[in-house]
Amino acid sequence: MRAALGNPLIGTLFAVAAVGILGWNLQPLTSLGVALALTLLCIDQGRMALVDLNSIRQVALGDPRVALKDVRVGQFRTVTLITIALELLGFYLAWVQLGLGTALVLASQLFFNTAAKVQLYPGSPEPVMPFGVKERSSVLMANTVALGLIALWQANLFRQMTAALLLAMVVAYLAIKYLATNTDAMAAGDEHPAP
Repeated sequence: MRAALGNPLIGTLFAVAAVGILGWNLQPLTSLGVALALTLLCIDQGRMALVDLNSIRQVALGDPRVALKDVRVGQFRTVTLITIALELLGFYLAWVQLGLGTALVLASQLFFNTAAKVQLYPGSPEPVMPFGVKERSSVLMANTVALGLIALWQANLFRQMTAALLLAMVVAYLAIKYLATNTDAMAAGDEHPAP
C-alpha cells in the first residue's frame, strides 16, 4: 500500500488504462477475452511498477553508497522506466487497436525480463542481487508464447481459441504469482503476506 501512495500519478495512469481497455473493447465478443486478459495484466503491471519504483527508492535511501557504487541500481531504474513507458503506451494503444497494444505490452515484458539483470531487496544485507535471463527463463517462455498467441489473434487465426488461451495464461500466471507467494509467506510465519 505504501508503494501505491508513493507515486499516485503512475497508479492513476495504469488505473485509467485498465478501465479504458474494457470500455473500448467489449465488442466484438472475440475481443473480450483479450481485453479481460490485458486488463488483468494492466492491474498487475501497474502494481509492479509501483513496487519496483518504491524498491529503487528504498535501496537508494537505505544506503546511498550502494546506489552510487552499484551501477546495476541505475541500470535497473532505467530498464524499469523504459518498461513502464512502453507498457503505458501499449495499454492506451489497446483502447483503439487491441492486438497491437497487447503485442507492445508483451514486448515490453520481454524487454524487461531480458534487460533487468538484478532484483532489489530493500532492507536486506544484500539489497542488489543478480537475477538474469537464466533465472527468468520460465517467464520469458510464457511471454513468448503469449506474444505468439496475440500474433495469431491479430492475424485473425483461431481468434476465439487464442483469446481464451491468452486469458487462461494470464489468470494462471496471476494465480501462481499471488497465491503461491501468499502461501509461502504464511508457511514461513509472515503475518502480512504480499497483497
